[in-house]
Amino acid sequence: MTDQVTDREDVRVRESAPGFAGGLPWRIGARRGGILVAAGLAATGIIFVWQASLLDLGRIGLPGAGFFPLLLGALVVLFSILIGIASWRGKAEGAAAELGHPPVLITLAALLAVPPLFEWLGAYVTLGLFTAALLVFTARLSPLLALVWAVLGMAACWLVFDELLGVRLPLGPF
Repeated sequence: MTDQVTDREDVRVRESAPGFAGGLPWRIGARRGGILVAAGLAATGIIFVWQASLLDLGRIGLPGAGFFPLLLGALVVLFSILIGIASWRGKAEGAAAELGHPPVLITLAALLAVPPLFEWLGAYVTLGLFTAALLVFTARLSPLLALVWAVLGMAACWLVFDELLGVRLPLGPF
C-alpha cells in the first residue's frame, strides 16, 4: 500500500488495508480529510457563535461575557473556510491521511461527557473522572495510579480556584 491516495480510492484502500474489518483508523486522501476537518471546525465555530450570541455581548470599551466566545467562533469559522478552500483546490492525489485514531476518539468522548456532568456531579468529581479516564484509556496507566494522579490533580485544582482565585466551582450533590 502506498502513501498516495486519491479521493476515489479511499474505500478501496481502507478495504485492502491489512486487518481491515471496518476498524480504525481510516486512511483517506488528504484532500477529503482536509475538507472533513474544515467542515467539523466550521460546525464547531457556528455552535460557538450561536451560543455566544445568547450571552451579553457588552458594549464598546466593556465587552460582555459573550464577546470573546463570539469572536473566537467567528475566527474558527473564517479559518475553517480558508482550510476548506485550500483543501478543495488541492490535488486530488496526495498523501494519505488517517482519521479515527482510538486515543483521539476516547479523548473526544471523554470531553463530550464533561459538560453534562459538570454541574450534576460537581466540578471536582467530573474533572477527576475525566483525568482518570484519559490516564487509563489513553496513557495506559493502571487504574490505581490514575486515581492517585486524578486526586492530586483535583487537589491542585481546588487550591488554584478556591484558595488562590476565590472562585467556587460547582460541588454537585456533595
